[in-house]
Amino acid sequence: MQLLTDSDIVPNDPAAQRLRGTVWQDVQLAHVGYSLISSLGRGLGRVGISANALTTMALALSAAAGVAVATGHLWSAAALVLVSGVLDALDGVVARATGTTSRWGALLDSTVDRFADAFPLMGVASLYLAHDRLALIPIGTLVFGFGVSYVRARAEALGTQLPALFMRRAERTILLLLCLALGTVDFSPVMPHALLLAGVGILGVMNAVGVVAALSAARRVLSAKDEHLG
Repeated sequence: MQLLTDSDIVPNDPAAQRLRGTVWQDVQLAHVGYSLISSLGRGLGRVGISANALTTMALALSAAAGVAVATGHLWSAAALVLVSGVLDALDGVVARATGTTSRWGALLDSTVDRFADAFPLMGVASLYLAHDRLALIPIGTLVFGFGVSYVRARAEALGTQLPALFMRRAERTILLLLCLALGTVDFSPVMPHALLLAGVGILGVMNAVGVVAALSAARRVLSAKDEHLG
């Protein structure tokens, strides 16, 4: 994975602007990927595919991924999560390229993202329902993931913008893909897909850390704003 220096980043590069301040800012592969998605999104916009249609397809694929996980088809689930994530990235590009950005579209996208986050982890929980309380691990991961999104959304509703921090949806999706891939390595006759559960547990811990980091950042920003207004 090649890292970029400040001199490598072109100020007018859309990828650089969108990734600035995120954990992907200095990763060249992320810039290349975003540029490809931007080109594809503009092409889809030109042929008449709407951002809301992409959002709906992303949700449907995420739901299908949840079913695939619950039935133990982890490679299929990983593929569905990947395509759903790409479509989620494309819908914003298409909206900007076609001039159809709106508050309603932003609300719809954010709402669908929460369901898209939930479905695969619901599938993981279903996979472990027969193993006593182990199903609580993916449920906890889901709750803390929602926490990260909620803190950011609530801070924006209070009129402030948090720094990018980490454990946003892109990072959560990539880590979930890794968990699903690890889950295909089945070495325990007692605990099926043990590495999947372990990976989801680690993801849950990282989500919890992300919530604390987001709350800490929000406290600093909001406190400074309150002092300024006072």
